[in-house]
Amino acid sequence: MIALVWLLPLLRRLAPWIGMVLLALACHHFATLARLRAQDLAHQAATYRAAQRAAQIQAQAALASEQERYRQLAHVEETRHDQELETARAAAVRFAATHRVQPAPATGAGGTAFAAAAPHPAGIRESLPAAGILVSQDDVQACSEVTAYALSLRDWALDASAPAVPVPAGAR
Repeated sequence: MIALVWLLPLLRRLAPWIGMVLLALACHHFATLARLRAQDLAHQAATYRAAQRAAQIQAQAALASEQERYRQLAHVEETRHDQELETARAAAVRFAATHRVQPAPATGAGGTAFAAAAPHPAGIRESLPAAGILVSQDDVQACSEVTAYALSLRDWALDASAPAVPVPAGAR
Protein backbone atom coordinates (compact mmCIF):
# COMPACT_ATOMS: atom_id res chain seq x y z
CA MET A 1 0.00 0.00 0.00
CA ILE A 2 2.81 2.33 0.61
CA ALA A 3 3.83 2.22 -3.03
CA LEU A 4 0.34 3.20 -4.11
CA VAL A 5 0.32 6.26 -1.92
CA TRP A 6 2.92 8.10 -3.97
CA LEU A 7 1.74 6.58 -7.33
CA LEU A 8 -1.79 7.91 -7.16
CA PRO A 9 -0.88 11.63 -7.02
CA LEU A 10 1.67 11.06 -9.79
CA LEU A 11 -0.97 9.48 -12.00
CA ARG A 12 -3.32 12.36 -11.32
CA ARG A 13 -0.70 14.84 -12.39
CA LEU A 14 0.37 12.86 -15.50
CA ALA A 15 -3.10 11.75 -16.62
CA PRO A 16 -3.66 14.67 -19.01
CA TRP A 17 -0.24 14.08 -20.56
CA ILE A 18 -0.83 10.35 -20.89
CA GLY A 19 -4.19 11.10 -22.54
CA MET A 20 -2.52 13.51 -24.96
CA VAL A 21 0.15 10.93 -25.85
CA LEU A 22 -2.51 8.28 -26.40
CA LEU A 23 -4.52 10.73 -28.52
CA ALA A 24 -1.40 11.60 -30.55
CA LEU A 25 -0.64 7.92 -31.12
CA ALA A 26 -4.24 7.30 -32.21
CA CYS A 27 -4.12 10.28 -34.58
CA HIS A 28 -0.82 9.06 -36.04
CA HIS A 29 -2.25 5.55 -36.43
CA PHE A 30 -5.40 6.74 -38.25
CA ALA A 31 -3.43 9.21 -40.38
CA THR A 32 -1.15 6.36 -41.46
CA LEU A 33 -4.18 4.20 -42.28
CA ALA A 34 -5.72 7.05 -44.29
CA ARG A 35 -2.46 7.62 -46.20
CA LEU A 36 -2.12 3.90 -47.00
CA ARG A 37 -5.76 3.77 -48.11
CA ALA A 38 -5.22 6.79 -50.37
CA GLN A 39 -2.13 5.15 -51.86
CA ASP A 40 -4.10 1.94 -52.47
CA LEU A 41 -6.89 3.91 -54.14
CA ALA A 42 -4.39 5.81 -56.30
CA HIS A 43 -2.73 2.53 -57.32
CA GLN A 44 -6.13 1.02 -58.06
CA ALA A 45 -7.13 4.05 -60.16
CA ALA A 46 -3.84 3.91 -62.09
CA THR A 47 -4.30 0.19 -62.71
CA TYR A 48 -7.87 0.82 -63.84
CA ARG A 49 -6.78 3.54 -66.28
CA ALA A 50 -4.01 1.31 -67.66
CA ALA A 51 -6.50 -1.53 -68.12
CA GLN A 52 -8.93 0.85 -69.82
CA ARG A 53 -6.20 2.02 -72.21
CA ALA A 54 -5.21 -1.56 -72.99
CA ALA A 55 -8.86 -2.54 -73.55
CA GLN A 56 -9.42 0.48 -75.77
CA ILE A 57 -6.35 -0.35 -77.85
CA GLN A 58 -7.50 -3.95 -78.13
CA ALA A 59 -11.04 -2.88 -79.09
CA GLN A 60 -9.73 -0.46 -81.72
CA ALA A 61 -7.53 -3.20 -83.17
CA ALA A 62 -10.48 -5.61 -83.25
CA LEU A 63 -12.68 -2.95 -84.85
CA ALA A 64 -10.04 -2.16 -87.46
CA SER A 65 -9.65 -5.87 -88.18
CA GLU A 66 -13.41 -6.30 -88.54
CA GLN A 67 -13.65 -3.23 -90.78
CA GLU A 68 -10.86 -4.59 -92.95
CA ARG A 69 -12.67 -7.94 -93.13
CA TYR A 70 -15.87 -6.18 -94.23
CA ARG A 71 -13.93 -4.07 -96.73
CA GLN A 72 -12.39 -7.20 -98.26
CA LEU A 73 -15.75 -8.97 -98.21
CA ALA A 74 -17.37 -5.99 -99.95
CA HIS A 75 -14.63 -5.99 -102.61
CA VAL A 76 -15.04 -9.72 -103.22
CA GLU A 77 -18.82 -9.41 -103.39
CA GLU A 78 -18.60 -6.39 -105.68
CA THR A 79 -16.33 -8.31 -108.04
CA ARG A 80 -18.64 -11.34 -107.88
CA HIS A 81 -21.65 -9.11 -108.48
CA ASP A 82 -20.03 -7.51 -111.53
CA GLN A 83 -19.33 -10.98 -112.95
CA GLU A 84 -22.85 -12.19 -112.19
CA LEU A 85 -24.31 -9.02 -113.66
CA GLU A 86 -22.44 -9.58 -116.92
CA THR A 87 -23.63 -13.20 -116.92
CA ALA A 88 -27.23 -12.08 -116.28
CA ARG A 89 -27.04 -9.47 -119.04
CA ALA A 90 -25.70 -12.05 -121.48
CA ALA A 91 -28.44 -14.50 -120.45
CA ALA A 92 -31.06 -11.78 -120.94
CA VAL A 93 -29.72 -11.03 -124.41
CA ARG A 94 -29.80 -14.77 -125.26
CA PHE A 95 -33.33 -15.07 -123.86
CA ALA A 96 -34.50 -12.06 -125.84
CA ALA A 97 -32.90 -13.41 -129.01
CA THR A 98 -34.44 -16.87 -128.68
CA HIS A 99 -37.87 -15.79 -127.44
CA ARG A 100 -38.34 -12.65 -129.46
CA VAL A 101 -41.73 -12.31 -131.11
CA GLN A 102 -41.12 -12.22 -134.83
CA PRO A 103 -43.57 -10.63 -137.23
CA ALA A 104 -45.17 -13.13 -139.58
CA PRO A 105 -44.38 -12.70 -143.30
CA ALA A 106 -47.21 -11.68 -145.59
CA THR A 107 -48.86 -14.63 -147.28
CA GLY A 108 -48.91 -14.79 -151.00
CA ALA A 109 -46.50 -11.97 -151.50
CA GLY A 110 -43.14 -12.94 -152.84
CA GLY A 111 -40.77 -11.34 -150.41
CA THR A 112 -40.09 -10.72 -146.80
CA ALA A 113 -42.60 -7.96 -146.36
CA PHE A 114 -44.48 -7.89 -143.08
CA ALA A 115 -48.01 -9.17 -142.84
CA ALA A 116 -50.85 -7.02 -144.02
CA ALA A 117 -53.02 -5.27 -141.47
CA ALA A 118 -56.25 -7.15 -142.25
CA PRO A 119 -55.44 -10.83 -141.50
CA HIS A 120 -52.86 -10.11 -138.81
CA PRO A 121 -53.45 -6.67 -137.33
CA ALA A 122 -50.28 -6.54 -135.19
CA GLY A 123 -48.14 -8.55 -137.51
CA ILE A 124 -47.53 -11.24 -134.91
CA ARG A 125 -47.26 -14.86 -135.96
CA GLU A 126 -50.03 -17.31 -135.33
CA SER A 127 -48.05 -19.59 -132.98
CA LEU A 128 -48.00 -17.04 -130.16
CA PRO A 129 -50.15 -18.33 -127.26
CA ALA A 130 -53.27 -16.34 -126.56
CA ALA A 131 -52.23 -15.75 -122.92
CA GLY A 132 -48.73 -14.66 -123.85
CA ILE A 133 -47.14 -11.63 -122.22
CA LEU A 134 -44.86 -9.39 -124.19
CA VAL A 135 -41.91 -7.89 -122.37
CA SER A 136 -39.54 -5.40 -123.87
CA GLN A 137 -35.87 -6.18 -124.07
CA ASP A 138 -35.14 -3.27 -121.71
CA ASP A 139 -37.52 -4.78 -119.14
CA VAL A 140 -35.82 -8.17 -119.46
CA GLN A 141 -32.45 -6.46 -118.94
CA ALA A 142 -33.74 -4.52 -115.92
CA CYS A 143 -35.23 -7.65 -114.34
CA SER A 144 -32.01 -9.57 -114.94
CA GLU A 145 -29.92 -6.81 -113.35
CA VAL A 146 -32.21 -6.50 -110.33
CA THR A 147 -32.24 -10.27 -109.87
CA ALA A 148 -28.44 -10.41 -110.09
CA TYR A 149 -28.22 -7.56 -107.57
CA ALA A 150 -30.65 -9.26 -105.18
CA LEU A 151 -28.72 -12.53 -105.35
CA SER A 152 -25.42 -10.72 -104.79
CA LEU A 153 -26.90 -8.85 -101.85
CA ARG A 154 -28.17 -12.12 -100.38
CA ASP A 155 -24.72 -13.72 -100.74
CA TRP A 156 -23.11 -10.68 -99.13
CA ALA A 157 -25.55 -10.73 -96.22
CA LEU A 158 -24.93 -14.42 -95.61
CA ASP A 159 -21.17 -13.89 -95.71
CA ALA A 160 -21.35 -10.79 -93.49
CA SER A 161 -23.47 -12.54 -90.88
CA ALA A 162 -21.11 -15.50 -90.68
CA PRO A 163 -18.89 -15.32 -87.57
CA ALA A 164 -15.33 -14.18 -88.22
CA VAL A 165 -14.00 -16.63 -85.64
CA PRO A 166 -15.43 -20.15 -85.71
CA VAL A 167 -17.46 -21.01 -82.62
CA PRO A 168 -16.13 -24.12 -80.82
CA ALA A 169 -18.46 -27.11 -81.02
CA GLY A 170 -18.77 -27.36 -77.21
CA ALA A 171 -19.84 -23.70 -76.90
CA ARG A 172 -23.06 -24.13 -78.88
